[in-house]
Amino acid sequence: MVLLSESEKSSPSDIFGSLEKPVINAQCKSVPTMTSGANSQIPSCPRCRSSRVWRDAKRNTPSGFEIQRWSCRDCGRRFSDPNDTQRVKEAARAVETVDTKSLKSGDGIVITRQICVTETKNLEAEQQNTEVLRRNEIGEPKGKIIEYAWWLKKDGKSDSTIRGRTKILQILTKRGANLYDPESIKDAIAKQPWSNGRKNNAVDAYSSFLKMAGGKWEAPLYQTVRKIPFIPKETEIDQLIAGCSLRMATFLQLLKETGARCGEIWWLNWSDIDFESKVVNISPEKNSNPRVTHLSNKLIEMLNHLPRNYGERVFSHPHMLIDNHTVTFQRQRKRIAHKIGNPRLLKIHFHTLRYWKGTMLYHETKDMYYVMMRLGHKNIKNTLLYVQLEEALFQGETSYISKVAKNEKDICSLVEAGFEYVTEFEGSKIFRKRKL
Repeated sequence: MVLLSESEKSSPSDIFGSLEKPVINAQCKSVPTMTSGANSQIPSCPRCRSSRVWRDAKRNTPSGFEIQRWSCRDCGRRFSDPNDTQRVKEAARAVETVDTKSLKSGDGIVITRQICVTETKNLEAEQQNTEVLRRNEIGEPKGKIIEYAWWLKKDGKSDSTIRGRTKILQILTKRGANLYDPESIKDAIAKQPWSNGRKNNAVDAYSSFLKMAGGKWEAPLYQTVRKIPFIPKETEIDQLIAGCSLRMATFLQLLKETGARCGEIWWLNWSDIDFESKVVNISPEKNSNPRVTHLSNKLIEMLNHLPRNYGERVFSHPHMLIDNHTVTFQRQRKRIAHKIGNPRLLKIHFHTLRYWKGTMLYHETKDMYYVMMRLGHKNIKNTLLYVQLEEALFQGETSYISKVAKNEKDICSLVEAGFEYVTEFEGSKIFRKRKL
């Protein structure tokens, strides 16, 4: 363990602070040629050494920070800003030496504080909480958020959880909140045009931050109302998949056939797919159950045509974020919806396909336990949503396909096709299946 002095604790924030200083305006415009030197902020193309470059979006690092991307006007090469890359590396090394000294160490205890004997216990607890937060008000909020991210990492939290919580705290501080004043955080959260669910996420993030800092607060509670999700028609899903690129179409087809979460498919390995048996092993997330799902011949063919550009993984490098993949999907979805003139496609997102799959499974089987196993739920209460969706979508529907079987071969064929036995008439057995 490396203990740093008080002046050294803010070094991570100083390092990251330089990443957010804009070198040009936010719009993607031509950058004028600048003379090289120590103060030059415009990088040269690593291929042709030209300084005629465009500012070309940004790339997110696994630690949640941004690196500027550039595009050369002469040779077309896209590259990352070497200065930003170096600063991120230095910041990562600095975070590893963040002071982990206990907040209750001898240097941090105020021994001159006195409390009047007439104060109530509630007032005493409030003053103690304020004093703890005041003693920890060291350095810039950005440095404290970096320390909080490292604290979450040591506590075993996933990278997605760390990114989500730190991003919320960064937004609140940029909008005027003080991390060391719980009332300021309450005011900032209340003023945000967020849904109650996102506000509760902000409350959870700050409660976790206070746990690290040694403070307490009376957390607000925002009542959330669960909305019934949009369920598209299967033809609309197929139209969307057909219009996407091969990589995106394969990703969506996997979501449609397996009913998996997008994160479970995003981290899928080639070794998880058995091409001989045509099954995929899905590793769970969010503490759900693992499961094995059969794949169609169409999906197997799409996977075989997919280039293996990511090593062991099917869709991503180990440090790639799904956020960029989501943005790509939204662009393709918007283009397809405009092309075929169907705005309903804009309501489809990755998790919509899981809702659709669960609803269709219950509609076909009427077996909640089966749907629970296929989706990986640990609690049957989570599966009740699909019962409600099925009843709402197919309420009053009495349209069936009827088939007659006169021998054993016909009976077996109908059962395998999903038909259910109804009755027997004049030596023949009648089966039916509801139209989808």
